[in-house]
Amino acid sequence: MNDRKRMSKLRQKRIKSVKKQIETHKDKIESEEGRLDTTKNYWEKEINEKFLKQLEKDKKFIKKNGNSD
Repeated sequence: MNDRKRMSKLRQKRIKSVKKQIETHKDKIESEEGRLDTTKNYWEKEINEKFLKQLEKDKKFIKKNGNSD
């Protein structure tokens, strides 16, 4: 039981940090010029493939295992 509560808390923190990272990437898309290895498409792809999937997984876990509050 304690492990699930702890994991829920950790995932809630991760959700906050991933949302912050998404905002950072969106700012980079709007403000920065693309480079050879980090183009605007790269930032969009990373948001879509990496961060949004992680948010979904974490939200499902929290919903399934209950809120830690």
